[in-house]
Amino acid sequence: MQKKHPIKEAIRIHQILDAGLSSDKRYPVNVTTVVRELIPLFNREDPIVEIQGVDFSGIDGALIRHPEKSEWKIVFNNNVDHPGRVNFTIAHELGHYMVHRHNLGKTEFKCGEQDMLDENDSGINIESEANEFAANLLMPNHDFRAQIEKQKFSIDLMQHCANRYDVSLTAAVLKWLNLTNKRAIGLLSEEGFMHWSKSSGSAYRSGRYFATKQDCVEVPEFSLAAQEQNSTEARDGVRHGPGIWFPGEEVIEHSIYSKEYGKTLTVLVLDDAGGYSDPDDFNEDDELLTDSYTNFINNGQNPY
Repeated sequence: MQKKHPIKEAIRIHQILDAGLSSDKRYPVNVTTVVRELIPLFNREDPIVEIQGVDFSGIDGALIRHPEKSEWKIVFNNNVDHPGRVNFTIAHELGHYMVHRHNLGKTEFKCGEQDMLDENDSGINIESEANEFAANLLMPNHDFRAQIEKQKFSIDLMQHCANRYDVSLTAAVLKWLNLTNKRAIGLLSEEGFMHWSKSSGSAYRSGRYFATKQDCVEVPEFSLAAQEQNSTEARDGVRHGPGIWFPGEEVIEHSIYSKEYGKTLTVLVLDDAGGYSDPDDFNEDDELLTDSYTNFINNGQNPY
């Protein structure tokens, strides 16, 4: 069976949502409603029949096939109290359903922090692909770009996006990093050390990244991240001279500390390259689908 592309699968859904919903009802995407009312249009042979909150330990969510029937269910961690994170988790599990359930022949996908770092036997990071599907379903490029175009980066701008799409602030920042042409880096730290970091494409190509998967990386002593700042000044961005984050280069650091989680989300913006773009290897306009579901919309029939 031909491998499915997570962005294409997300586009299949949001094209129908664009056509079927008015602009004031389009966002945020209610993934539970999508699963129950829209996904059956794509497949009736092995449907998702249940979305359930359960008490998990170390797991954010899972997609599980019934042991005897051609049915699936999505479960998410009841202990997560952030609605945006739950919404993204359900979308992530839907990504496994749309992209991976047939190609990999698996009957269960359990998704925790460690799982997201592992590749499967085919050398594919399916957790990364499921995240890519979820991000593009909840935050389509064309609408996200409309929110950020000609806007200076700020934590408040990212919070606006998080509220619009009902996702976490972190998810909004990661989406911004995927679209921006600016040299920028996002990172999450705790007690002076980085959990992870992600560079924009232009930042990575210029050698500005932190190898957090290979090494234990400490945040710089005089950075806002090290000070666990949650001030207006830190949110708006502070310009550091050369040597604080990178030798020979100034950096604007935006930082916000969460007392609840004890972690700091930081975005570093280097020199301005300007503008926003889609991923280089994918063009939405060239990938409009012409299967029965697109025809369903073209004929003027709406799913709601």
